[in-house]
Amino acid sequence: MVVRGGFPMLVPAIMSKCLRLLIQLIQPRGLFHRKQFFYAWLVLLIICGSSFGICENVPNEQDAEFFERKIRPLLVKKCYACHSREKEESGGLLLDSKPGWQRGGDSGLVIVPGDPDGSRLIKAVRWKTSDLLMPPQDAGGRLQDAEITDLETWIRSGAFDPRTEEPPVIPRKAWAQEFQERREWWSLQPIVSPQEPLISESLWNTSPIDRFVLDRMVKEGLTPSSLENPETLLRRATLVLTGLPPSFEQTVAFGNLFRRDGIVAFVAEVDRLMASPAYGERMARHWLDVVRFTETHGNEWNYDFSNAWRYRDYCIRAFNDDVPYDQFVREHIAGDLLENPRHNDLDNVNESVIATAFYRCGEVNHDSCVNFGVIGYDIVDNQLDTLTKAFLSTTVACARCHDHKMDAVSTKDYHGLLGILRSSRSVQHTLDMPHVNQSQIDSIRSIKSHLRNALVQQWRQDLITLDAAWLTSAVTALGDKVPEITDPLFVWHRLLASQSESGQKYADTWLGVSAECESEIKRRAAFNAENFVTIADFRKTLPEGWITTGMGLREGVCAAGNFLPADDGDSAIRRILPAGLHTSTISEKLNGALRSPTLLRTKAKVSFEVIGGGNSLSRLVFHNCQLNYNHQHSIHHPEWSWITIEFPEKTESLRPYAELLTFWDNPKFPDPLGTLGKDTENQRQPYDEHVKNPKTWWGLRRIVAHDVSETPKDEAGFVHTLLSAPPPQSAQELVAKYAEAGRSAIEAFGSHHATDQDVQWLNWMLARGLLTNRAQQPTQPKGISASDKTDAADAIAALVTQYRDVQSQLSLPRTMPGFADEEEGISQPLLVRGEYTKPGELIARAYPEALASLEKSIERSQVPIVGSGRMMVANAISSRDNPLTSRVMVNRLWQWIFGEGLVRTPDDFGHVGMKPTHPELLDHLAQKFVADNWSIKSAIRSMILSRAFCLSSVPNDKSRQQDPDNFFLTRYSARRAEAEVIRDSLLFVSGRLDNTLYGASVHPHRVTSDNDKRLFVGPLDGHGRRSLYIKSQLMEPPQFLSAFNLPGGKVTQGRRDTSNVPSQSLAMLNDPFVHAMAHAWARLVLEDTSTTVDQRLTQMVNRSLGRSPRESELRRLSKATNDFATIHQVESNDILKDQQVWTDVAHMIYNFKEFIFIP
Repeated sequence: MVVRGGFPMLVPAIMSKCLRLLIQLIQPRGLFHRKQFFYAWLVLLIICGSSFGICENVPNEQDAEFFERKIRPLLVKKCYACHSREKEESGGLLLDSKPGWQRGGDSGLVIVPGDPDGSRLIKAVRWKTSDLLMPPQDAGGRLQDAEITDLETWIRSGAFDPRTEEPPVIPRKAWAQEFQERREWWSLQPIVSPQEPLISESLWNTSPIDRFVLDRMVKEGLTPSSLENPETLLRRATLVLTGLPPSFEQTVAFGNLFRRDGIVAFVAEVDRLMASPAYGERMARHWLDVVRFTETHGNEWNYDFSNAWRYRDYCIRAFNDDVPYDQFVREHIAGDLLENPRHNDLDNVNESVIATAFYRCGEVNHDSCVNFGVIGYDIVDNQLDTLTKAFLSTTVACARCHDHKMDAVSTKDYHGLLGILRSSRSVQHTLDMPHVNQSQIDSIRSIKSHLRNALVQQWRQDLITLDAAWLTSAVTALGDKVPEITDPLFVWHRLLASQSESGQKYADTWLGVSAECESEIKRRAAFNAENFVTIADFRKTLPEGWITTGMGLREGVCAAGNFLPADDGDSAIRRILPAGLHTSTISEKLNGALRSPTLLRTKAKVSFEVIGGGNSLSRLVFHNCQLNYNHQHSIHHPEWSWITIEFPEKTESLRPYAELLTFWDNPKFPDPLGTLGKDTENQRQPYDEHVKNPKTWWGLRRIVAHDVSETPKDEAGFVHTLLSAPPPQSAQELVAKYAEAGRSAIEAFGSHHATDQDVQWLNWMLARGLLTNRAQQPTQPKGISASDKTDAADAIAALVTQYRDVQSQLSLPRTMPGFADEEEGISQPLLVRGEYTKPGELIARAYPEALASLEKSIERSQVPIVGSGRMMVANAISSRDNPLTSRVMVNRLWQWIFGEGLVRTPDDFGHVGMKPTHPELLDHLAQKFVADNWSIKSAIRSMILSRAFCLSSVPNDKSRQQDPDNFFLTRYSARRAEAEVIRDSLLFVSGRLDNTLYGASVHPHRVTSDNDKRLFVGPLDGHGRRSLYIKSQLMEPPQFLSAFNLPGGKVTQGRRDTSNVPSQSLAMLNDPFVHAMAHAWARLVLEDTSTTVDQRLTQMVNRSLGRSPRESELRRLSKATNDFATIHQVESNDILKDQQVWTDVAHMIYNFKEFIFIP
């Protein structure tokens, strides 16, 4: 039956009886037979199932996607050589078509759809029996486990196969001829200005859209349905444009205006809805499907896609601000390369660069890209697939292993584009504009300058206390521990030991100790020179080709003597820094990343001389893989140390580079496998828990390559000061040497001329307590008057307090994964049959030939490539002359508004996809879209205001028979709302909706957490946030949303599957979230002023459906309410006060078909 504007009138009554049976069954006095229980459940499921439609076992786009991405390439690569019509048959089996494998081979059927274990093909590829091994060893050997799993999954799901006809055995055309023929396909032709049809019907003659729609209808001998009533029209428009239902008050007000002047009222309402922030949220959610947005990377450990919510918020702002689509495209493809990036002056961030995060969405295998080289190629293949589907609706990735079977895309085209993407790096972009924190940084620099002077004044006085007794007591405190030669106490220790043993003159003893030290220093220097090759030295300048990003590295390489005040505790300063690259010269809260150019392996190991903490990381990156847990080392070193990482052999093709990162810049943070990189902290906690302590910092001096197991030895340079002539004649003269070294270091520090040796002396004296390092005034040592030290001590305390106050005002860094060009691009080897182990000829980076601007007839050889080539791709795709870009996007917009696109395969405009039902209308929309400066709002507005949008969803008899799928738009296509709209409607009606825009995502509700896989427990109602803000995860996505076809997030899915299965009815009946919303609504209605049951029921229908109930509906609702009261043993006088009764009523209304449908 067709439901018009309401719900099936028998549903409430029958549901109430069924619920009554079920509820009574669990009551203490409920005595029902099992048969009654069975029939109650059966009828209830049938009723609820009918509200969602009939379950159909039909292939969906995911089946087709899985076949094209996984099964067809596998069959081509591993099976066609022996089992295709173009080759000599083996065993009578053909696997190049569905009829071929359905027919089977000499031994019978090989594929049993739905039963992989019973399929001979699976038995053969598993290699379990010696007489059935496929592919044989001489044809490549056993398939990989993942490939076998893909075949099992395919067969288990029904073995969908679009190759319904056997390929004819005909000679293959030369690619040049094939290409020219395929290039004539409709979607590749230039957009022409179509002639608008002449329409005699005046009501349909108000817009080009309506003229094209009616003209096509008439040509098919069809007539349109009547116009929709205003209440339903407003509900439709509000759900379509905002994803939320209208309030009853809005519906009443609109109805009144509409009846006076329908056009004016509807235009005003559409403009109001499109100006609503909820409009951007709604359109952004559509777009996120296109770019396969998820907030985790799935696979075994389900790593976070760090700060993914910033990309989601970027999309919301872009749609609300009506960013021109060509700009939107350029930002996605090359937002980091734009000469004039778009800035968000409210948040002070670079908007354009955020968009490149779309490359980084999707599933990522985090295993070693060194040991499993295919992983890196799979990641880039997914990026390439998303890029070309999202903006061009072209399946370029199908040419990975061979020339495209249907479209004008060669495997050279694929590899040319692959080279472009492989020439870019995956990085964490710092989004903050350069002026962010600048006033605080300037203040901190000034404070540090004054603090330096105060420290020098204080330290000059401190050295007066240095005497032989102090040095001797320091050595004595060491006990049996012998100081290292790098420790100035080594000299004093050796002199004391030698004097007590030999009784020599002091000068003679000194010469022996001095010679011993000089010998050891020379030995260390020779060892270093012999065994280590410097890759990069950061003590003077940034080496050529190295890249730094982040607020903590804006000052570049620092000269020796810079320092960091302490932001907490009793100390005045945290450390004095030697020359090098440091992220903490202003604060330990600021971020910094360093990346090398491509490194060639010259030695077996690479070592970094570093200092740092707070989950900073050093690592080698191979094949641009960001989630590897090998070849990395956490930096938890409060003192300068060497970190060593093994450098694997034969990795040149993987373009390895070195990287140092604060946790803000680490795409793996928090890292559940951090302990494999020597991390000592538990990172298996939510991100927001970790960043409660935002301190993360590192310093770097040198990077060396070596084969030996040791790291470079400290050459004790700063001890040379003590060894200089003349030799001391007494302990007092040696003390003077110590004091002179200290004074010299202090004066160099004060005049900004400190050397690394001076810094070592200063840090040594600070560590030994020889120099004051307190943020509070210390007790005065003997012999020093208070007036000598009080001024300096007070100044130090005051300046440290000022620093801490300003430092606390620093904004924390905002980072986002994306793409960046940091080197010249590469020519990609053509991978024979897609195998990374079989590189062939080098393919120059290029935009696919058939996708180039046809009017300009750009040839591949004429396209200049700068850097990676992404900017060229961005300009080519966003070109006004590109026939695909505008067609693809207006088709997506039409689908978002009408439920189906004019091309019903929105991600494939090729031969496998469908042709447009209204080609002239599509071209008109595309042309108008470009002419209107690529305005998405203008395009949507024209669609919403069309008469076609305002049609009733009820077909007339002829349309029902001749056009059941509504290809010719004789009516509006009513449809079940998306998962997010259903959930948001529940929140809206229950009064729990929080309309706050933007911000970090809320973890979805689950019963138990799995911290290892970053599956944390969130609140049942998501804090009332819209579904857009619930964290979407590849592993265990939100349960309620998943029941209603939430996209998988692994591939582009511009058109969601729409299944109708019992689990959806059960979700509306049993999901804890639905129950919670029913309870919340019941609590809300108990607060109203209703004096009768009918009055309250009327208000509930008003709130949930945006209209008044019909008299017959109200009778049935009242009957159901009384039945609930009977079940709960509530007296009639107490019905209005009983929460359980109204919870059941709320739950029942939630299950109305009208509630979850876009009418």
